[in-house]
Amino acid sequence: MSRDLAGMILSILFVFVIILASEILRKIWNLGSEFTRKFVHIGVSHWWIAAMMLIDDIRYALIPPVLFVVLNYYSYKKNVFKSMERQDKTDLGTVYFPISLVILILLTWKGGLMGGDLRHFGAVGILVLGYGDGFAAIIGENFGRLKYCIFNNRKSLEGSIAMFAFALIASAVCMCIFIGADIFAVKLSFIVAVLAAVAEAITPFGMDNIAVPVISALAAYIFSLLRDKTAFSFVFMACIGFILSLLIAFAAYRKKSLTLDGSVGATFMGTVIYATSGLFGSAIMILFFISSSMLSHFKKGLKEKVVRQFEKNGRRDVFQVFANGGVGLIYSILFYITKNAAFLLVMAISFATANADTWATELGVLNRDNPISLRTFRRVEKGTSGAISLQGTAAALFGAMFIAFFAALGFKLADLRMLEFTFFQSFILVTAGGFVGSLIDSILGATVQGVYYSEEIEGETEKSIYNGKPTVLVRGFKFVNNDIVNFLSIALSTAIFAKII
Repeated sequence: MSRDLAGMILSILFVFVIILASEILRKIWNLGSEFTRKFVHIGVSHWWIAAMMLIDDIRYALIPPVLFVVLNYYSYKKNVFKSMERQDKTDLGTVYFPISLVILILLTWKGGLMGGDLRHFGAVGILVLGYGDGFAAIIGENFGRLKYCIFNNRKSLEGSIAMFAFALIASAVCMCIFIGADIFAVKLSFIVAVLAAVAEAITPFGMDNIAVPVISALAAYIFSLLRDKTAFSFVFMACIGFILSLLIAFAAYRKKSLTLDGSVGATFMGTVIYATSGLFGSAIMILFFISSSMLSHFKKGLKEKVVRQFEKNGRRDVFQVFANGGVGLIYSILFYITKNAAFLLVMAISFATANADTWATELGVLNRDNPISLRTFRRVEKGTSGAISLQGTAAALFGAMFIAFFAALGFKLADLRMLEFTFFQSFILVTAGGFVGSLIDSILGATVQGVYYSEEIEGETEKSIYNGKPTVLVRGFKFVNNDIVNFLSIALSTAIFAKII
């Protein structure tokens, strides 16, 4: 008997031992099928390690998983191995598992499609699936409280965190053993874990049993080729930004500060900003978001009569996210490309403008007296576009100062001497830029923003349709809404101060 044939038989016996052990556990301790399924799921993932040591010929390596594709499908139909079957017969996960083994063997085994002996990357893929997906299901089932649903695929945040954590551990152990125990292996494993967690979260119908191992193995291989490359550092930073942004956006969604599409937009923006301008850019963005969100809930009851005139209020959607942060995102990318720290200062001005405008709106409507229109210089109703008050103007100044202080502090701590600005100078520039931007916003709101008359409230509104009834345009341009005004005011203010800097 050849070594490969003996190894193939032993590897098949190894799988049957795992299944037999799960059946014994189910009968003796009356364990639920979900636990025994994951016992098999995690245990069988070690087949790859056994096969690596026992089988060299790719043809022999393919036989066991192909065999179990057939056996698992038969068990799925006839409920033969009760310890590894679900009541839900729409999930073919037990069949997809050996299919993923077939794909990984064809890709990474000696003589496979990727060339060379890359079996250790296949090990990363299948062990990430085994441990990551296995413990994600166990923890999500028993401790999952924060639920979400993607493509009719119900998951929990606790389960996704477990997926990420165990995928990171499994990948790190493999990488440290096979490519060397260093910081690169840990960073590489972090990237793999993030991609695996995302794949597990968004892949429906049990297909994650194919998507997770294949994506993990390919990611481990591709990014291993980028050691000491700029692209690797960018992806690593983007993964950190993604995790942080996703958690903040998820919390904001549950607190009803963001809509679902707003959460997706904020996660994307946070990911790119962290990857391009690091902790500085992310901190400035988060400070703007937290302060503006807190103020939107401040004395909410007193604002109800006024905010009904606004086109949008309460939860920010994706258009509002990019209207307020899109310009800052552009300058963050420009900083990454040029390494010119002046772009960081301009990015800070963009968020100072957004913050100033938000503070002015949220606090200005609480002013006792009606504001003055910049178009007619007469007092108008609260909430009228392009109107200002002393309280709102002071709020705009303090909103700009709030971002300016932390931006100047960030410049000081980062020791960005290339800017040639002192702490005080940076503070003044960002404050001035943010405040001027808020004034530009008010001027645009008074002149070009579309404002409508609603018979229902017998007054002006930013909404082209109010309670399902069309309103009448009384001034401005129909295509210029509040989001466009916000974006333009930030763009103009930053352009002006970019020339000064």
